[in-house]
Amino acid sequence: MNIFTKLFFTASLITSSYVAAQQDSINIIDLPTTINKDYAFDGLWRISNDGNTSNYKISGGKLTNYTSKTSDGLYLDLYFVPSTSTVNLYNLPNKINATAELGSLEGNGTSFNNVIITFKNSDINALSQGNYTPILLLKEKSSGSIVNYKILSNKISLESNEIFIDKKIALDPFPITQKEPEKTLVSSEPLDDSLSNIYTPVGSSLDIEHANQKLRLVGVWQLEIDFQTLLVKIDGINNAIQNLDSKSTKKLKLLVYFSNEPIKDNNEVSGYELLNIDVLSISGNTKIEKPVFTSNITKLIPVGEYYPILVLTEQNDEGKYIIKSTLSLGDKYAWK
Repeated sequence: MNIFTKLFFTASLITSSYVAAQQDSINIIDLPTTINKDYAFDGLWRISNDGNTSNYKISGGKLTNYTSKTSDGLYLDLYFVPSTSTVNLYNLPNKINATAELGSLEGNGTSFNNVIITFKNSDINALSQGNYTPILLLKEKSSGSIVNYKILSNKISLESNEIFIDKKIALDPFPITQKEPEKTLVSSEPLDDSLSNIYTPVGSSLDIEHANQKLRLVGVWQLEIDFQTLLVKIDGINNAIQNLDSKSTKKLKLLVYFSNEPIKDNNEVSGYELLNIDVLSISGNTKIEKPVFTSNITKLIPVGEYYPILVLTEQNDEGKYIIKSTLSLGDKYAWK
């Protein structure tokens, strides 16, 4: 069973209930070189309260050291970041007074189990009204270096001095088996609004003949999907978005697209957009290095076999998004 089959079965459990009210995303730029994924946030990490709206906690399954060495003293810092934002881990906003001292951790799979970080209503009263995503930073006490980080999948919403965890709205079930009429994503006609609907999958086609010229996805890119939370993470190894033009780009979007055909030797592919993420404009002759993007899946694509690809688009003077770069994310996957 491949990862997308697992994802489909997990997602099907929530389609007749509730989903988050909007598609939020946290984009991380300039990932620190000190990040070591061998220090892992294993298990489920989430916000909850004890029924008393003044007391909250973040609980985590375990924090594991998969290296062969004992760590320096470790601690966790907690931040509440606006749920649609681009951030640098060394300059996160809204630090909460809830540091968790962990101490040293032996290697070879040793872990701190049942990690708890508590905070109060008063700790976040200073925040403006809106939606926030918790980010945990794991740091070394001796150097202050960031060892790893965790973006939680559930959100905090502040409205009228009240705090809500994962505020939700009722929605109709996702249509997952009936294909919509084919529509063209990039054409001379205005973009059909239904292609941007974050809850309904819509078939489309992509003209990729003139991609990968002055604006490119370079390096090794990776796609990870959390089956339990439907959280998607896009990162890589020495990955970058490179602007070879002397002029700054206009608005950009990065799409995760499931194509019916491989992009190799094809000028046009058809399939379904799984999600899209806003990307900051890039100055001329520069690049965004080691970007990390996270977002939530809010729609399911029909049953079938697909080639997952990344698609970088740029807004033109008419407001339409034009394909600038494409990159294959691996072999064909069956979504059942």
